[in-house]
Amino acid sequence: MSENQSTSGLLKGYLLGQIISDHQGVRCSPALQEATNQRHIVKTISIPASQTQLDALLLSGAYRDTEQAQEYFKELVQALAEENDLLTRLSKQEGFLGYEGLQVRAMESGIGYEVTLISPYRPALDRQMTRAPLTQLAAVNLGLDMCAALSICRQAGYLYADLKPSNIYSTDTRGYCIGDLGFMAMDSLKYSALPSKYRSAYTAPEQEDTLATLNETVDTYAAGMILYQVFNNGKLPEQSNSTDNPLPTP
Repeated sequence: MSENQSTSGLLKGYLLGQIISDHQGVRCSPALQEATNQRHIVKTISIPASQTQLDALLLSGAYRDTEQAQEYFKELVQALAEENDLLTRLSKQEGFLGYEGLQVRAMESGIGYEVTLISPYRPALDRQMTRAPLTQLAAVNLGLDMCAALSICRQAGYLYADLKPSNIYSTDTRGYCIGDLGFMAMDSLKYSALPSKYRSAYTAPEQEDTLATLNETVDTYAAGMILYQVFNNGKLPEQSNSTDNPLPTP
């Protein structure tokens, strides 16, 4: 672990390690809580993701100046905070795990924000699958737990649009929970496209079109792909952009 103590109030009493992932403005680092010696994961989200993104917004004319862009970034931060509140509410039911805290800090440049989230370290499904195949019982439990969580999410009026093994965590009771942001309001799907940050190997082919509107099968398709991978020795099928070709049997 690094000996440098973070100046963030949220992370007071933690020792931060080296960044383990850095993609599209999202950085993840391990952290050790000094008082308890417990491991945590710190996620930092930069809004905008980079100076390049800010320059592109201004050059394209999307925003006339940095002041207007800053208002847009403020709205994004507010939406992220509300999404985190939703995850916290859902975590009081089975199927979801919330973050322990959230903190927003203005960028040193004065344009944009950094959002910090912290959670206890949890074993993610993607790492679990690389170590050893899931047993039949574990695979069945995974399917049941995913469907239960997605159902609870829909009952709350939201679709979970970022379902993938790295966002699913195993619990002490041998169950599985969703533990990250990725919610979209059900009543806004027909007006929305899938954000690029949610596209992955578990995304339905028709959603690769940036102009395609969302439908209510996004989460179902992702759950099916995850189970396909589990029952196919950790391998995903060879996919094409066609929705007419059936997937090969695992």
